[in-house]
Amino acid sequence: MTIAERLKQEGHHHGLQQGLQQGIQQGLAQGVQKGTQEEALRIARMMLENGIDRDLVQLITGLLPDYVTE
Repeated sequence: MTIAERLKQEGHHHGLQQGLQQGIQQGLAQGVQKGTQEEALRIARMMLENGIDRDLVQLITGLLPDYVTE
């Protein structure tokens, strides 16, 4: 194996590792975001079921109006 081939192979391996790490980090961030939104929706449903005003629920949870339905 020539030096050029070895460097090319090492570069390819490094690129794959870097891409994998970025994919894992992005997946974790998306999972956390989804979990946070699901919790906000759960809280909003509970608030609405207990008679709290829809506008107040939206203000407290930070959810968009389309997500806060009775």
